Formats: sequence, structure tokens, C-alpha cells
Amino acid sequence: MRVLSRASALARLQAVLVQRALRDAHAGIDVECLTRAAAGDRDLTSPLWRMPDKGAFTADLSDALLRGEADVVVHSFKDLPVEFAGGTRVAGALPRADARDVLLVRRAVPDERPERLTVLSSSPRRAWLLQEALTALLPWPVRQIDAVAVRGNIETRVRRLVEGTAHGLVVAKAALDRLLSAGPPFAADAARLRQLIEPCHWMVMPMREFPWAPAQGAIAMEIAEGRGDLQALMAPIVCRATTDAVEQERRYLAEAGGGCHQALGAAVVIKPYGRVVSVRAQARGGGGEVSRWALEDSRRVMPRTTADRMWPLPGQSVAVGRRPLPVDAPESSRGVWVARAEALPEEWRFGPDRLVWAAGSRTRQRLALRGVWVHGSADGLGDEERPAVDALAGRSVTWVRLTHAGSGAPDALATYVADAELPEDLPSRSHFFWMSGELLAKAIERWPAIRQAWHASGPGRTSLAVISVLGDSSRTGVWLDRESWEKDICL
Repeated sequence: MRVLSRASALARLQAVLVQRALRDAHAGIDVECLTRAAAGDRDLTSPLWRMPDKGAFTADLSDALLRGEADVVVHSFKDLPVEFAGGTRVAGALPRADARDVLLVRRAVPDERPERLTVLSSSPRRAWLLQEALTALLPWPVRQIDAVAVRGNIETRVRRLVEGTAHGLVVAKAALDRLLSAGPPFAADAARLRQLIEPCHWMVMPMREFPWAPAQGAIAMEIAEGRGDLQALMAPIVCRATTDAVEQERRYLAEAGGGCHQALGAAVVIKPYGRVVSVRAQARGGGGEVSRWALEDSRRVMPRTTADRMWPLPGQSVAVGRRPLPVDAPESSRGVWVARAEALPEEWRFGPDRLVWAAGSRTRQRLALRGVWVHGSADGLGDEERPAVDALAGRSVTWVRLTHAGSGAPDALATYVADAELPEDLPSRSHFFWMSGELLAKAIERWPAIRQAWHASGPGRTSLAVISVLGDSSRTGVWLDRESWEKDICL
């Protein structure tokens, strides 16, 4: 089997991943990797927005497939147009790497605290989302963010950054992870990239505020139409979950017009509790935006009710007293996973070299206002979401979770005690949204009858704790946040 790809280190690595998967799936198969330059590789001077909207990095390779010069073409899935010219099809995708974007900044930038930040990127999506989302994530006030066009492979772009062309650079985390983790025959490429990013701080961009390009992080395998024999050979290595998620993201792109020059991000993540969807797109003509942050779960059944039957009441804050505990900061080699901003003691002072991860957007933004460089977040999807930053950090990171006493989380360090006040009329409510399993257990101990009510929570450990306390999942449901639950449930 002849597997064709572009000639960059990342493209060749992706082809080798397909080659290895095929060899693992089929004993004795002979797989040869070939390379070819695409139009987008040959023209390194034109801005991306001036290049053809469809197929700049894929059409030449697809043509080679049609001419019989290869059996399979391996693409970065996000480069493929949503409409094929005809004669070929995607057989499927390999398991996806982390699809999020990463911001790299030169090491001196956080100390310089520039009010106007220049960031290298030729993507209309990234340029727009930088304007919309980045200022709230940075630990110093930034008045203006300017996107500066950049072309070339990953190594070229990172080199442009460290040479001082701009303050920062946005690239796909999947590309960095794959290249930094590559063994032979890509060890030299990995070593050069590692050396280049050493003088940089990094930040993983959030899925909700900064959704990735449709199909980012996925590797597509294109074959000629009518080649059922090849489809059968590819079937054992196709990841169905990745392919389904990517197809849904590409549908959002197709509905918006299908062009890669559009400012549109679409992220779909398939979880046991449903599909998490984040879409942000600049409306045509620059008039506002289209956004979606939702959990699609056809299994979730919970009747709607009136506001007076819900707890907490829509828009009502739960009264919680938080008493800090005297705790020493963990050793500097450990990353800190912060459940909420109050869990990071004010007296602890961390610079950008200390790995800090936040539970969600609010915690992340509140920490940034305190001057903390936050390397990423779990996007509110629960503390079971792993940061997955060992490749970026250049080491295996051990995390300690800063949270409240009695949380039950593994590797937890209690930095405060939380005392939530439950209203006396709680038994009159029929629908509840719980922030912790401990609070539900406390409520049931006092009012056992509420077991028969409807119970919701966010995803992750809390949802599992709710089911554990109730001993039954039939009257439970998962929402991304309390606001989503209120919107869906309140009549």
C-alpha cells in the first residue's frame, strides 16, 4: 500500500502513524510512505486569505490519488474542503489528538506586560477569537491584540516567534504534542522543536471561548471512490468516535458556507454523558457573532417545572461560607489544579513557570485578574478531565487538586472549608442542581424524602457522586452548568 502525504515533518509523522496502525492491524502488509508538495507549500508568500478557499493543501495530493500514484492520502483533516471535487472519499480518521489551540509567548513577555500584544497567526478564526477571548485570560491588562500573518511549518512559525517577530503565536496543540513526542525517525525534529519552545511560556486555549477549527487534531485517510478493498483494510484503524465528531464539526462549517477563510470555530467532544458542543462564528458582515455552548444528550429525561420548585432558584446564589485553612504550598515540581479561585490561597505567589490548571472559565478568569498565569482549564467538564500537557511541559506532571475539605477527590489538598446553607423549605422543591455530592448527602440525611425528586449536576466527579449518594441514576441528569439547567428546566 502506498501512503502519500505532504513533505513537512508533521505530515510525514501523520503518514507514519497511519503506516504503523495498518501494520499493527494486518500482519505482513507492506506500507510505503511517499511525499509531495501541495500548492500551499509551494507558495509561502501569499497570505492564507488570498489563497484558494478550498484545497490549497490537499487538492494536489487528491489528484495524485485519482491518477493512481498512491492508494491512500493522509491529510490533516481540517485542511480538507467540506465538498469533495468527486472521485475520492474519506475512509475515516485515526483517534484524535488534543484538538485545542495553544498560545506560546516569549518568556520575557509576562514581565514586560505590554498593553498591545502582537500574535502570529494567519487564521481568520484565531485572529477574531484572540480579540474576543484572550484579554480575559492574561494576567495583566491588555488594551489591544493584533494578529500578524505568518506562514510555514510548525518549526518555522515557532522560530519566527522566538526571533522576536511578535509577542506570541497560536498553534494547534495536536501538532505540538505529536512532534514533541515523536520517536525515531523524527527524534531530531522533536529535539529542535523542544529547544525552540523552551524560551516560551504556553497556555492551552479553552474549548468554550476558543473552539478549534473544524476537524483540527484529526488525521484523515482519503481513498478513491469504489475501492471497497481499501475501505475494508482501513476499517480496523478507523476511530468511529473521532470520525463522528469531526463530521459534525464540518457540518457546522458547511452550514456557514464551507470556507476555511471564515472566522468560525466548532468543537465537538463525545463524552459518556453526551456530546459537548462549542461553536463560535463571526456573523457575516462583522455584525456580532453566532455562539453555541451545549450538551446534546438524548438520554437525559427531566420534566420541566416552575421556578419556585427549583433549588437553587433561577439567578439565586447559594449562600456558602468559606473558611481558609492554613496550608503550605506543594513543592514547585507539582502542578496545581484549582477547583475554584478561592482554593488558591492569596498568599501563594506563582509565576508563569508554575503549572496552574483551572476547573473552568470563571475560575480561570478570576485567577488571571489576580495576576496568575493559568496554563489551561477543564472547561467546566469536571476534575476527571486530565490536563494532558506532559509533552508541552517536557516532563510527566504530577497534579495536586486544591479544593474544599471533604471533597473526596484523589490527590486533593484541602485549602478551605465550605459551609453551604440549605433553606428550611427545601423539601417543597422538586428539582435540584447540586454543586457537590457531599451537599446532597447532607440534604438527604436531613430530609430523606427528597431522594424521590429530580437531581442535576455538572459533569465529572460531581455527577458520579450524585448517583452514588442516590443509589440510582434514573432521576438524575448532567448539564454543563447551572445556567443551562435553568434554561432547560424552568417553565
